[in-house]
This record gives sequence, structure tokens and C-alpha cells, in this order.
Amino acid sequence: MKKYLTYILIATVLFSCKKTNIVSEVIKGSTSTNTGTNPDTNTGTSTDIATGTVKLDIADQVVLTKVSNDSLYLNYTETANLILNADDYQKSSAVHFKEDFSKSNLANFNFTSVNKDNQTATNYLDDNLNNVAIKSASTTTINGKQYTKLVLERVVTFSKAYKQHDLAVEAQNDILKQTKDVIGFAAYYYTNGKNLDTTTLTAAVIYTK
Repeated sequence: MKKYLTYILIATVLFSCKKTNIVSEVIKGSTSTNTGTNPDTNTGTSTDIATGTVKLDIADQVVLTKVSNDSLYLNYTETANLILNADDYQKSSAVHFKEDFSKSNLANFNFTSVNKDNQTATNYLDDNLNNVAIKSASTTTINGKQYTKLVLERVVTFSKAYKQHDLAVEAQNDILKQTKDVIGFAAYYYTNGKNLDTTTLTAAVIYTK
């Protein structure tokens, strides 16, 4: 019995590390030229992508604020483009994509998100893209070379309850004034049991209502 349980455990671990074969889907996708959407960061596409490195192309991130009863909601639709060398992707077990909210007011709120299996998670975002629903996959041409472009889009709902409605409105007005908030992003391949070089980038947060 113990031997049988061990086999089940090993099979479970191997399954969770198996990469979703997005590259095969890209063959049927469209071809486009990506020129970058945030020139103040390292998202430009004037040079080739280094081997083993994920390229990030992330514009300013928009957060919609809303007050309902005594609670303030910050509805954030995370949007990001990841540019991958097809060979690197094929060799990898997974691509990881992480967020850092510590330099934004979002860090002061609890949040919920819905995963690939439509399960709601609290204060947790899965960084393994094998477990995340990808909005689209296509090919993109940079300097005459074709790469795989993954478009990630997922909704994260931040919220906080206040003692009364007016306090929630006051908190909303305060956060609408914030102009220096940024979200940090990081991405890397997991290949042959180790993490490859990490690409980092920050994007500005725009609060609106």
C-alpha cells in the first residue's frame, strides 16, 4: 500500500510540472510585428531576445475603483505580453510570471482571483503559466525572427471594508490621487530543474472610476 501511494505522489508531481503545449497552437496563429508598448522600460524590440530569457511587454496597468455600501473595490485587469524563443519554450518545463504589488496601494488590500479551473483564490496568484488561462498565443516577428507571443489577461479584485460608506468614498478619493504607484513584474523559464535568467520590469498604475 505504501509503495502504491508513493507511485501516485510521483505521478502527481510530474503532471503539475508538465508544460502546456502552447507552441503547437501558435502554428495556427497570426503573425504580427511587436514594437513594444512602454518605451520607458526594457520592453523595446530593437534587439534579439537573449537565449533563455523571457521578454516582457507591459503597458500601464489600469485599476477601476468602485464603492459599494461600506466597501472599496479595486478591479484590476492584469494585462501582459510575454515574448518567448520557441526553442527555449520547448525545452522548458514551465514559464513563471510574478507580480510585486509592494510599491503600490494595492498592497494594502486583500484580493481574490479566479484560476484556470474557475476556482476562487484569496491573496494568491499562481505564477506557473501552466496553471493560468492564456488569452491568446500567436507568432510575432522581431528583426526578421519569429517568436512566440503569449497574451496574459486575468482579473484581480482588491477590496477593503470600512466602518461606513463615507469612509470608503474618502479612501477611493485618496487612491485616485495616487500617481506614483507601480507594479513590479518578473518572468523566467524553469528548465532542467532550475530557474533561468529572470527578466524584471515595472509598469505604472492608473487608478480610475
